[in-house]
Amino acid sequence: MNKIIITAADTGRRLDKFLLMYLNDATRSFIYKLLRKKRIKLNGKRAQGGELLQAGDTIEFHLSQDTLENSRKIRVVSKSGAPPPQGRAKTTHNNDLPPIVYEDENLLIINKPTGVASHGGMKSTTTHLLARVIAYLQQKGDYPPGATFTPALCNRLDVNTSGLVVCGKNYQALRAVNALFATPGAIQKQYLAIVEGELTGSATLLGLYHKDTSTNTVYITNCDAVPTVTITAANTVTTQYTSLAISDGRTLVSVNPVTGRSHQIRAHLAAIGHPLLGDTKYGSTRVSNTQGQLLHCNRLELTQPLLDYPINTAWVAEPPEGFFTI
Repeated sequence: MNKIIITAADTGRRLDKFLLMYLNDATRSFIYKLLRKKRIKLNGKRAQGGELLQAGDTIEFHLSQDTLENSRKIRVVSKSGAPPPQGRAKTTHNNDLPPIVYEDENLLIINKPTGVASHGGMKSTTTHLLARVIAYLQQKGDYPPGATFTPALCNRLDVNTSGLVVCGKNYQALRAVNALFATPGAIQKQYLAIVEGELTGSATLLGLYHKDTSTNTVYITNCDAVPTVTITAANTVTTQYTSLAISDGRTLVSVNPVTGRSHQIRAHLAAIGHPLLGDTKYGSTRVSNTQGQLLHCNRLELTQPLLDYPINTAWVAEPPEGFFTI
């Protein structure tokens, strides 16, 4: 029999989710089979899988040593997101990671450049941000191979949108930050954008959100224009903007996506006739000096307490070079 003791870092996790990370080379069906056959016990009793773990809990594995070892694999991640050749760790230098805005034992906040995907799966990229983050944390010892928790991004930006991305370095931080991002207004998000045309003043835009998954394109219609469509929290979006400067037929605006849906800022500003400069997907006819649309997440501010961070804690990231040179 082998057993492990749950630490405070895994408090609140479901047992089955923990087991999927701990027995990371076993199939989901195999793990649930072990639970059904009482080969895994929690605090000396039969485990179901849905229990919430607490610090000090004991998990017992009634398995042979060979079976347990074959169910776990130590994974060292390179910046490309693929295991290094022949299982050897690949050296990751700090310049492989975009600029770090803030880091402590809970959070790693990055100023993501344009042209870098937040996660894998983008055909145009080979080194996504999450892989670089994990490789960086492994190198500095904050994410040891074989850990039962994998750091993850709490928010994501489009490939060609730059700015602040938050990574939870432990389970408690990830859960807390994700909960705030899921609560409208709990994290004040400020973006800088340059749009086509002269856009004056300030406004709060309300609209109905529609997404074409086949083309990964969003369009937003005005609520008053489509009264027959049911307005719900699921399909209503709110975007606030303030004009900051106008020059040469373009406008620098500060934008707060209150509801934070995918492509919301890009689609909402395009819907009122002011697409982001360089955003050809949403109607821009002008080319920017940087990759893609001129959109940058430059500030995140807490309006609710988070862990030990007080209300009004804020993180700021400067736009990439050339953002204002059009």
